[in-house]
Amino acid sequence: MSANLDLTSLWGSLTAVTTLTFTAQSFGSGSGWNGTGVGTVEVESIDDQTLLFHEAGNWSPPEGKSLRFTNVYRWRAYSEQKQLRLEHLRFGNANPVYLFDLQQTAGDRWDSIEPHVCSEDLYTATLRLENETLHLDWTVKGKTKNERISYVYEQ
Repeated sequence: MSANLDLTSLWGSLTAVTTLTFTAQSFGSGSGWNGTGVGTVEVESIDDQTLLFHEAGNWSPPEGKSLRFTNVYRWRAYSEQKQLRLEHLRFGNANPVYLFDLQQTAGDRWDSIEPHVCSEDLYTATLRLENETLHLDWTVKGKTKNERISYVYEQ
């Protein structure tokens, strides 16, 4: 079911997230990113425009041992621009890794405004809401990468 997912509605959905699953697929690049992750999300509200996602769980490749993962992502709402920013805090709060800004492109869909450039790779993303579930789909394209990572965030 499609709904209008304006910034206020999207923010409300983000604050309610408690779990995540993700599937990583590598298409002929040999990066070894294939696998599935399952975990929990602790949402920390810093202020009216900043949320931290503390993610923890297990990642399982098709063959081999399951590995523990943790991530911290920072979501920022920019109401005047009607944009949402995602940053990875792998180097701490003071040194965020900017990933991308998203803007609404359809009623229930937000897309990265520009690709994130990391070395020779381009990262893009789409965020959409389906039946109270947020889907964040990443693609990574480059000389040596052709990946898709599909996150599902649920309440």
